[in-house]
Amino acid sequence: MFKRGLIIALTLTAWTYAASAQDADAEITLDTSIIADNLEDTYARCLDAARMEPEVGMEMALRWTRLSGNEPSEHCQAIALMVLGDTAEAASRLEDLAGQSTATAPVRSGLYHQAARGWMDVASYDRALENLDKSAALSFANTAILLDRALVHAALQNYWSAVDDLNQALDIDPTAIDALVLRGSAYRKLKVSSLALDDIERALAADSSNVDALLELGLLARGRDDKTAARLAWVKVLALAPESSTADAVRRHIQNMDVAEDP
Repeated sequence: MFKRGLIIALTLTAWTYAASAQDADAEITLDTSIIADNLEDTYARCLDAARMEPEVGMEMALRWTRLSGNEPSEHCQAIALMVLGDTAEAASRLEDLAGQSTATAPVRSGLYHQAARGWMDVASYDRALENLDKSAALSFANTAILLDRALVHAALQNYWSAVDDLNQALDIDPTAIDALVLRGSAYRKLKVSSLALDDIERALAADSSNVDALLELGLLARGRDDKTAARLAWVKVLALAPESSTADAVRRHIQNMDVAEDP
């Protein structure tokens, strides 16, 4: 549960700089199948293609770069690569783009965050952490960045650092169920069972069908050798989301528990 594969979508208005006068003049005569009336429309068209038809989006981005190269066209290339599955190359490009960008701090923060998500997907956690630190430094009170950095700290088994980030996230949004579940999991790893159970119970009080919280509830019960309670929590996961990765984890835990019970 300490891994996400989501691509963050930067809002179009996040690019606060406008096309230069030279770019604006060029757009009048460029191929209208690639370049729209303004930078924002072109960017929207390119990102849509990159996400829905990445081969088409990549070709559009490459032609756009050749015609009037700019940061949005390079970003569009990186997103197309990400969707095509060339995740490490996409993450590297996003990281380089963030470092060279002349855009505003929130935009550069978003680029570093996207790069970090790519590095997380290929289990390059040290590289992900570097990008998340840069992203956090450029963005104030961003719970998504804090949650992802907690995930990376947990993957690196830096559980107290994960707890620190999750504490900050919950200070910003005390109702963030994901943060409660993740902090409960980190506390369980740290063998602080009372704090772990408190977080998991709070998460389930807010959402009784949260399968990740139910998984953790079962693990806590198993840890105190209450196999009946563990099985009860895990069976709920199988009923609620039988095809999920959480259900796959539950099946492994049930099998391990059953094997341990077999004389």
